[in-house]
Amino acid sequence: MTDQFLNTGGSAGEPNLRGTLLHVTRSRPSPSIVILSVTGEVDATTIDVLREHLSCAIATTGRLVVVDLSGVTFLSVSGIEALIDADDHAREHYRALCVVTGPRCVNRMVEVCGPNHLITVDTIDEVRGPNPWVSDLEGHLHARHPDAGC
Repeated sequence: MTDQFLNTGGSAGEPNLRGTLLHVTRSRPSPSIVILSVTGEVDATTIDVLREHLSCAIATTGRLVVVDLSGVTFLSVSGIEALIDADDHAREHYRALCVVTGPRCVNRMVEVCGPNHLITVDTIDEVRGPNPWVSDLEGHLHARHPDAGC
């Protein structure tokens, strides 16, 4: 599933001349992990697309939802709020949310505004392939609720 959102609105109905594009691509490297790769700008005009993908991934996929923000060029407070809400939603459904940081704009916002319990990693390679903490996390989630997940 891939989604694009062309930012055509600006403040007070003025067109946004930047023409920002937000892309969200979904992949599933294993039955228990889904990766949402996000590129572009996450702001008030694109946040609904991100929220929709986060909600869908949490509701319909495996035990771990990875949000790869390494391709994000701008992350607003609304983006951090969406990640916090998604993390809470994931925990309610016995799932985990992991955020791949990367660019300074993402790292800084997560550092300043993100909660301490938000799981972050520096690169997508930390969640692809065999990884002890992913296996431990999956085992912990399964022990808490063996019927959860797809």
